[in-house]
Amino acid sequence: MKVSILTFSQTGNTLKAGASIAKGLESGGFEVDQLSFLRRNRWKPDNADLIGIGSPVFENRPAEVVTEYLKESRFDFTGKRAFVFITSGGSPAKSLWHLSKAVAGTGASVMGGIQLRGVSSFPTLFGLFPDRPNGSDLEQAKGFGRAVAAGMTSGEPLPAHYQIDPDRGGIFYDKVGPCLNYIKKRTTPLPESDPQKCDLCGNCVYECPTGSITVENKLVKFHNTCVVCYRCWSICPRNAISIKFEDSVDESKHAAKIASKFDIDHN
Repeated sequence: MKVSILTFSQTGNTLKAGASIAKGLESGGFEVDQLSFLRRNRWKPDNADLIGIGSPVFENRPAEVVTEYLKESRFDFTGKRAFVFITSGGSPAKSLWHLSKAVAGTGASVMGGIQLRGVSSFPTLFGLFPDRPNGSDLEQAKGFGRAVAAGMTSGEPLPAHYQIDPDRGGIFYDKVGPCLNYIKKRTTPLPESDPQKCDLCGNCVYECPTGSITVENKLVKFHNTCVVCYRCWSICPRNAISIKFEDSVDESKHAAKIASKFDIDHN
């Protein structure tokens, strides 16, 4: 059987989780292809028997670029089975359920999901849950992959701890998540690029999940379609991008820490 996994990963955490899930599936004899959400124009899930969707958590919700993509692309996965997974450095709240709901909207039958910790790269929370996902987390992800493979083969439901409970996280987060997203969009300034540091390599343009970055007159420009996912900030090789949250936050130092700590996917 063929498995197609689409994963949005800001710093590499969620891709690592997806890779471990893939290993578990492969141990069950499945053929797995994982693609970064940033390359979603290459995604060919039609021939897959099983769909996997992975996302980090932003403000108690899965990345909205992922859920909106699933809705706007009008996929018809009727008859296919699916699973979801998330990583979070703060409260995951009901993100696993929200992501599963978005996937179910394509017609797919969601078997279950798993949520893992990932070190926070948000500047004001930088370092929360350091070194996560760790070896134990990734082994859990691999075990989830094995369980999904077994469930696909036998037709049996996944174990209870992989079932997605719509009440997990509480009703409170249904209101808090959207409010925090709204506040972030209204109060967080667009990223800025320092022309003295920028060498116009184009990484930020290539890596932006919403196509919100352009190069005009040899200057990098950020547009209002930006969802402030910080991908550009975290992958800039010259630390030329800053997000001025407050004077006490040194984004360039944090970006350098991220670059040294994670194997950022540029492929």
